[in-house]
Amino acid sequence: MRNILLDILGLLGFGLLNYGLYLRFGLADALICAGGLLLVMALFAARAAKRNPSPPDPKNPPKRP
Repeated sequence: MRNILLDILGLLGFGLLNYGLYLRFGLADALICAGGLLLVMALFAARAAKRNPSPPDPKNPPKRP
């Protein structure tokens, strides 16, 4: 539940930041900033996933030779 709340707050903050840029500078600058922030977010998410691999699925244990 905590992760869902943090995800919603993160998306809300990103949306409000992008909307503020749109109001201040226009559509082109807002889209450029949004693309850059999404790229940075994706890089951090990939880095976090690499550091904390998901635990193995208990329903499908790895096969041993």
